[in-house]
Amino acid sequence: MSPVHPLFYVAALLCAYAVTAILSRFVPPPAAHGRTTSIDGLRGYLAFSVFIHHAAIWYFYLRSGEWQAPPTALYNQLGQGSVALFFMITSFLFFSKILDSRQKPVDWGQLWMSRLCRIAPLYFVVVAILFVLVGFLTKGTLSDSPAHLAKQVAHWLLFTTYAAPDLNGFAKTTLILAGVTWSLPYEWFFYLCLPVIAWSQGQKAPAAFHRAGLFFLLLFIAWKPQWQHLIAFAGGMLAAKLRSSQGFCAFATSQTGSFVATVALMLCFGFCDSIRHPAALPLLTLAFSLIANGSHLFGSLTNPVSRLLGEFAYSIYLIHGLLLFSCFSLLMGNDKAAALSVQEHWLSVFALIPCVILLSYVSFRCLEVPGMRLAKPLLLRLRRR
Repeated sequence: MSPVHPLFYVAALLCAYAVTAILSRFVPPPAAHGRTTSIDGLRGYLAFSVFIHHAAIWYFYLRSGEWQAPPTALYNQLGQGSVALFFMITSFLFFSKILDSRQKPVDWGQLWMSRLCRIAPLYFVVVAILFVLVGFLTKGTLSDSPAHLAKQVAHWLLFTTYAAPDLNGFAKTTLILAGVTWSLPYEWFFYLCLPVIAWSQGQKAPAAFHRAGLFFLLLFIAWKPQWQHLIAFAGGMLAAKLRSSQGFCAFATSQTGSFVATVALMLCFGFCDSIRHPAALPLLTLAFSLIANGSHLFGSLTNPVSRLLGEFAYSIYLIHGLLLFSCFSLLMGNDKAAALSVQEHWLSVFALIPCVILLSYVSFRCLEVPGMRLAKPLLLRLRRR
């Protein structure tokens, strides 16, 4: 059987759902009030799909030494398409705040502080584990000059915005996290450019935030972002604009709307070999616009299990690479892992699924939730100074 047979993904998805269903007996799903529940459910499946995307890449990497896209549209889009949808979620939610700011003004300090407290704690803990692993794997021996090592560390602490360098001479350091940190600078630049985006919609941020937004916009342009990711953010903003269309929202909430969204996702994930395919982003934008405005894919996105899985999607996204690396490189060793059959490789991945789900839930409760609760008091303390 091919290592990228669709049945492996289906089996993995069913396993993740079963583990989360068991967890849901002890943990309530997030409250539905004031939230877009279909997006809540979508998040978890996207993060889990990225995990399976990287599990497939590991199969080929162990045998070729090359970290590259899987050879089928489905397994490639599990990563690329899922991240594009994550970008759409981000832009939809925050552009919606801007569109609603005539009735409820945006507290820009609170917005930026909440993003920092939401993203940074888990990221820094994961990066700290990365540093410890590299220290262990390099046997505590300094391979670079202290100044060069400090520069490498600084890049990682700055969310790998300008580089994700190898640490202390350890080759392909970024693979310890499956390379997922590349998407975080896009998220950060979007948040930081929001005052300028608000201005484009006739909404004025305070002068200091507006000037900061202009600075970060120029920095973002100089950074030379890839066009396909910008289109993904634009797709999320289009979905937010469509909220004002009663006809579109009525269609989105209908059974036909769920059918169209499902077909669009199937066409993209099944036939578009990469996110650069001409049809990929239009199909994803269509599907996401419907989901964001009420399509629940026949209840699959709004049931309690799906929404619970979505609650700790960020943890799944950041942590799964550590577990894949630990399984194949640390526990088995690359040579032994490369000798696994296709079935043995995927059985190893299936064995990791409960670990990914449970550890992600724990990190959500212990790191993400406390971080989110810290945002308001921290901002109040800064404003009193």
